[in-house]
Amino acid sequence: MSVPDPSEQPLLKMTEVAELLDVSLSNVYRMVRDGTLPVVYLGGKKSSRVRTADFRAFLGLDHGGDE
Repeated sequence: MSVPDPSEQPLLKMTEVAELLDVSLSNVYRMVRDGTLPVVYLGGKKSSRVRTADFRAFLGLDHGGDE
């Protein structure tokens, strides 16, 4: 599985993030708790997602001139 384009898939499920990083789901949630991986909450914190753009930046895939 490759990291999708943010314009095609703006949000990633936690399970998708775990698969892309080849780590367990508990490791993904640990990164969220530690503040390493930013998330957005949907439905009053019932569901969490990672913005694809944030994930790509986390991996160092996108180097824009906006900063």
